[in-house]
Amino acid sequence: MVHTRSTPTNCGKAVLPNILLSLCLTASSAAAHEFWLDPQSSIVELGQSLSIDMRVGQNLVGQALPYLDNVVREIKHWPSDAPSDLKARLGDRPAMQGVALDQPGLHRFTLETNPAFIVFDTFAEFTEYLEYEGLADIAVMHIDRQLSQADIAEAYIRNARTLVQVGPLAPDHSDASTGLPFELIVEGNPFTADQSEIDVMLSWQGDPAPFTQIAIFQKPSGVQAPSVATRTLVTTDKAGIATISLGVAGQYLLNAVRMEPVAGPGSVVWQSHWASLTFEIPSP
Repeated sequence: MVHTRSTPTNCGKAVLPNILLSLCLTASSAAAHEFWLDPQSSIVELGQSLSIDMRVGQNLVGQALPYLDNVVREIKHWPSDAPSDLKARLGDRPAMQGVALDQPGLHRFTLETNPAFIVFDTFAEFTEYLEYEGLADIAVMHIDRQLSQADIAEAYIRNARTLVQVGPLAPDHSDASTGLPFELIVEGNPFTADQSEIDVMLSWQGDPAPFTQIAIFQKPSGVQAPSVATRTLVTTDKAGIATISLGVAGQYLLNAVRMEPVAGPGSVVWQSHWASLTFEIPSP
């Protein structure tokens, strides 16, 4: 069984509010779960406003979460190279509301969370989760570090992005880094017409993240049933780049996970960083 906690183990008794529990939902494959930004629309007319939900779940089906200041570290809006901080009130749902879109271009929205904590009761649960996220080598490192194979505590941090095209697309409307610690960046613009694929760069602390798994979740336009969403896997090359197929119109969620060894706080022995990127390709 997997447990979620609001504070590290051995750092005092934690009482986890029901709403915070929703941030820590576990999927059928051990504790695998995605966190993403879900805008009302990915293509918006100039001068309109936009609201964006943050969601957690699997297969592009997840609960919309309210804004909690102890969970969210920062939210930024990047209409150009100069970002602005987005403010929210405690309990806001959507977490981003009525954002004015007064500049044409490819707008980027980013959200970074504070660390949250999870405990795996058994090594088998931990290993299943690692294999699902393409991190099987971490299980070997865990043994090499001579760590306990029970009550394995992990901290995790979310780095989520979404892309929104405002107004007509122009050649200079391209994605770019926003400085998140772990970040998925499109090389170009996913909304450019007649593209069958795009290249995506995965970066860690500003440098390419090579040979890392990226999961692509895709749900066709107009479909709500979770069973229709597909999950495919690609791996970045030595330059941190992977090619993503855009063969179907609809919603796309890209997700990657990185694990780092740590010693604390408390009994935490691993810290994971989750990068997500969302956009929606309209039907022709």
